[in-house]
Amino acid sequence: MATTRQSIIRGPGTITYNSLKLFDKDGISAEIESSTESVNSSFGSLDTIKTDQIGRVTLTPIGNLSEDLIALFYPSWLQTPEPGRSIFGSSDTPLTICSKAGTKVVFNSACITRFPEMRLSPVETAFGQVEFSALLANGKLASESNSFYSVGTQTYADGEAPRSGLTGFHYEGTFGSLSIPDTLNGWTIGVDATLEPVTTDSQGTIDYTLGSVQVTARCTPLGLSESQILAALPALQGRGNSIASANDLVITASGGLTVTLKCASLVTGPLNWGATSLRAGEIGFTANIDPTDGSLFEVSYTDPE
Repeated sequence: MATTRQSIIRGPGTITYNSLKLFDKDGISAEIESSTESVNSSFGSLDTIKTDQIGRVTLTPIGNLSEDLIALFYPSWLQTPEPGRSIFGSSDTPLTICSKAGTKVVFNSACITRFPEMRLSPVETAFGQVEFSALLANGKLASESNSFYSVGTQTYADGEAPRSGLTGFHYEGTFGSLSIPDTLNGWTIGVDATLEPVTTDSQGTIDYTLGSVQVTARCTPLGLSESQILAALPALQGRGNSIASANDLVITASGGLTVTLKCASLVTGPLNWGATSLRAGEIGFTANIDPTDGSLFEVSYTDPE
């Protein structure tokens, strides 16, 4: 039988999570990973058994800025890390993907497990790719009803992606006496969390535990001299000495985001000499825990209106 064009399913959708609507820049991807293991004998493979189930939902947000999105993408327990913390917690938060065609897929328990990069530039949308992981609902076995996901119908009512909060801003950085008023192509902030899966013999993965958080910032500065960059590097400190400084790196704009890396260190500062080369290459900072309050970084949003 030939395939008809109208039978091919396609088209956009939206995510609803914790009462927030998330619109994507270039598509939403959802994949269910069923881990398996072979049952072997000396005669070869006898069977294959399922050992785990994890859903992965990824998207790049269109870049709207709001306080609610900042709280979702960079929660307080991430900004002031709490190692050993349960990522999913005691209550399930469902994630719903609703297609414009009218079908909805609901993952019963989901949480962000890969936090988006921040891209700070007048010509960039603010966030990189974010990943949600979906696990079994709390206290459920995979074979029980409403344990993992459901598929149903729902009339699409989320409308089109909004234009509000999309405009980029020009960001400037300060690090102690070092001022970075302009860059080649903006700032990139990376937030990487080490998460350890928690598994049980009867259910598989049921949670993730926060291990550590690393926050970095990088840019190609314009106008910085050799002496300024070399003076800011920790290369002349003794071996084994801490490179955490007394200075925060503050990246801010008039409106938009303000990102602060606490007790920051400049860890890379390449210099170039050439007919068409910029003297300063891409420099990189890393954040360190502030001993006064345990914070690692801060993100805030100022509505320009």
